Amino acid sequence: MKTKDRILYGLIIILVLLLLGSAWYNRSQQNKLYQKIQEGNKMIVDMDKTTKEDDGQYAKLVDYFNTEKELNQQLKNQNKKLYDLIKKQDEKLLMINNTVVSLQGQIAEGFGSFNEEDTNLIDITLNYPNDEDNFITWDGSVNKNNAFYSGKWKFGQLPLQVIMTETDRGLWKSRLVGPDWLLVDSIEVNSLPLPVISEKSNFSLVLGGGYINSFDPNGTNAVSIGGGLRFKDHRLIINATTNKEIGFSYYYDILNFKKKR
Repeated sequence: MKTKDRILYGLIIILVLLLLGSAWYNRSQQNKLYQKIQEGNKMIVDMDKTTKEDDGQYAKLVDYFNTEKELNQQLKNQNKKLYDLIKKQDEKLLMINNTVVSLQGQIAEGFGSFNEEDTNLIDITLNYPNDEDNFITWDGSVNKNNAFYSGKWKFGQLPLQVIMTETDRGLWKSRLVGPDWLLVDSIEVNSLPLPVISEKSNFSLVLGGGYINSFDPNGTNAVSIGGGLRFKDHRLIINATTNKEIGFSYYYDILNFKKKR
């Protein structure tokens, strides 16, 4: 091989290595930037408090910086029976939502009515929060002679919505929405880290190289470089070697290995 050819091949190899090194460096910088963003997000989540957005509507950011071990330990400490059931059924714990709610207090006043069958009894019906939209009803009577009362509690339906959204920073926010008279004292949502979903383009450039070892005793070894295009699972690559050979190759991904959880 002439000195001129060696220099040319050396420059080509160096160029390929520089391109690969540049791609690796850019990927490394992207990962560092992502870690910085996640650190900032964790600070925001730690400082966040349960916020009342409207009557009966409250919001809290999701703490998704928990490991699977930490999340399981939380459930084990809070609800050992449920923890054992999940473990027995081989389920994976993804999220724990601890919410404390209360009902808005109010003063009720009015008049009862005398019982038509027994005038010693005063019939009273109390509805919460009001007569039209009642969630709790007490229907009974009070004896005006000895103040003895007897009645029945009735409970209606309590409609609740839990809504999960994603903010422009990539944070998850959990909302609890109920009737206007519902008070939420606190919301605490702990979960595993959010899945990183990257949209991969159907097209990409492919660049690489290799070393060819000849099995022919009289043959010469060679260095190859190649570049081409990828479309989905298809790869078309043009190769050139230091033996002054050129060709093209086609590759197809026939099997993708998915990582088990």
